[in-house]
Amino acid sequence: MKPRRIVAQTNSCIQLNLDFIEHDGRFFLECEGRQVDGSHQGFATIKLIELMSLPFRPARQPRIVFLGLGFGHAVRAARESLPQEKASFVILPEAEALADLISKNLAIDPLDDERVHLDDNLDPFTLLPPEYAASQGIFADLDQLEALSPKNWSITSPNVLGNFHERLKTGGLLGVIANRPVTGLEKTLRKSGFEVTTDFAPSSKKSKKNRTLYLARKGHYRSKH
Repeated sequence: MKPRRIVAQTNSCIQLNLDFIEHDGRFFLECEGRQVDGSHQGFATIKLIELMSLPFRPARQPRIVFLGLGFGHAVRAARESLPQEKASFVILPEAEALADLISKNLAIDPLDDERVHLDDNLDPFTLLPPEYAASQGIFADLDQLEALSPKNWSITSPNVLGNFHERLKTGGLLGVIANRPVTGLEKTLRKSGFEVTTDFAPSSKKSKKNRTLYLARKGHYRSKH
């Protein structure tokens, strides 16, 4: 059995220990011993981003905000789903050094696109400021965020969801993915002014475990799948 190799160690935005690990050709990100993401685990994330992108393919300048980077599965999927030259993919990184580690170690760099921007002045747990108003989409991997979040942060907080609602344009989409259904999330989303639909997709092509996909629209969402 091949050993695990710690490629690099760094700190998260709230000073938790992050390990960038390689094992048998695959990479993993761990926070204080808890797995945050894997280089082979983006199947469900890609499915959610494809659903989020459908309404915005005709838009000239769609902007998608990513709460955290992980291994860049969501960003890479958005780049492919929204090929517009003036599209903007903005990442609020969970760790300052993570982007460089991904770019240097993954066979395909998900950040190698001039439309990708990292906002190093914010982190995934900071309320989005007014300059993010009229965004088309906000994406959050809840399991990644919960592994890295400060103790007082919760995506079901009315302040958090209210902020997302304010920063999305009418018809904008909030996409949330989680390993299992989140108690109270649908109800809180609706109270915050979203229409919600849910779906399921395996975490990887060979996985038998489904992840839960939440697609919440500021307005009314009609499923196209």
